[in-house]
Amino acid sequence: MTYLQKKNTMKFLYFLIIIVFSALGASGQGEYYLTDSIMFSGIKLIDGGDKVNSRYCQVKMKDKVVRYSPYEVMEFGFRDGRIFVSREIQIADSLRRVFLRRLNKGNTHLYYYRDTGIRTYFIEKDSNLVIELPKHNIDNKCYTELLSELTNDCPNVADAAKLVGYGKKSLSTFINRYNTCKARPFPHFKYGLFIGYEFSRLIPSNELSEVYSSFNYHYDGGLAMGLFLDNPILVSDFSLHVEVYFTKHGFSYNRSSPAEDLDLIVNVSSFRIPVWIKYSVPVNRIRPYFYAGALYSYNIKNESNLYMASISDNMILINSLTEGSSISKNEIGYGVGFGLEYDFDYRKSIFIEIRHNDLYGITENMSHRNSIFHLTSGINF
Repeated sequence: MTYLQKKNTMKFLYFLIIIVFSALGASGQGEYYLTDSIMFSGIKLIDGGDKVNSRYCQVKMKDKVVRYSPYEVMEFGFRDGRIFVSREIQIADSLRRVFLRRLNKGNTHLYYYRDTGIRTYFIEKDSNLVIELPKHNIDNKCYTELLSELTNDCPNVADAAKLVGYGKKSLSTFINRYNTCKARPFPHFKYGLFIGYEFSRLIPSNELSEVYSSFNYHYDGGLAMGLFLDNPILVSDFSLHVEVYFTKHGFSYNRSSPAEDLDLIVNVSSFRIPVWIKYSVPVNRIRPYFYAGALYSYNIKNESNLYMASISDNMILINSLTEGSSISKNEIGYGVGFGLEYDFDYRKSIFIEIRHNDLYGITENMSHRNSIFHLTSGINF
């Protein structure tokens, strides 16, 4: 092997070592910083927060801290996976070189920049074009419009560009979707209205007298109307789904014998607040979903009466056997359900679902519990 061949081989090995250590540092296995010629790993970085990190790479060396500017260091990374890279950006009318926090990996990068009075994002395409993504630019154009223009070569994210929020998680999720260009629904905040039909059946608790257990409890139907909020958890396919709705039921149960008739009449009007964890299957257009969670019910009207009718000397005697209510004023329970959601534009959708709930009295032990099946349809905005 000639001297020139040996020299070229050493250069190649040197370059390969830098690449390997760079990959290890970038993957969060250790802290590092990289200059234009060499990488330093196994060091201790000082985290000054996004604001200070945008100005300096701070390295602890024995008993002192050395600060490097974006002109001296090309990139540095913390053990938790945060990476800052040196880039020249334009803020207002001035050019400056700063450290930008890189939020994703891929052909197109998203960066976050924070300084005094500044919180903004940058997009890097083709490894040389860094474009600011302010919430509103000088022409008062919204960031969603800028995203639509920058990503118009991928039609699969056209609707997502209208829904993305101005935050690290939402924007980085969007850019990752753009890099892969896969058609997939984008998680976004929803609200809406629904109307349903609720089938409710009372079940006596063990503390109630044997008289109550003698009835044949059947389901009673009643309308349910309400509104809801649905907020994605960390821009994922899971969301926190909260509702409030009103429903009304009138229960009537009878038991007859040769000696007497028993009638139980219960009238309940309720405001109910379900809190669900919802999972939506990430498919387009027609989307199944499932959820489970807790349910609270406040019974604003809560009346129950037990009557006994008996015949004596050819006379019908009716006696009231109860005082108060056999339904708890406050109830809490759990629920599960599933449904189908149909998108008819990028934001609006309609849905139909079925759920089962069980409610138990909170304050009164001598009360019925409630078993509920619920069929609902509504609209998301």
